[in-house]
Amino acid sequence: MTLEEGLELIENYKKGLQKFLDVLPEQAVQLGSEMIKTLTINSKNEIANLEAIEKALKRTSKSG
Repeated sequence: MTLEEGLELIENYKKGLQKFLDVLPEQAVQLGSEMIKTLTINSKNEIANLEAIEKALKRTSKSG
């Protein structure tokens, strides 16, 4: 896998998580507010982790 392919995978995963976050409030009745809050926090943390990985990969590619 190339760096570009890896970055594309990360971007697609981030987009998927964002779509999940966008529709999550609609599920409040079925899931309950605490579960919604937990899933939102976890998803935002995952996006932040992916962005950190993405930055590290880009930094590595520039120095290498």
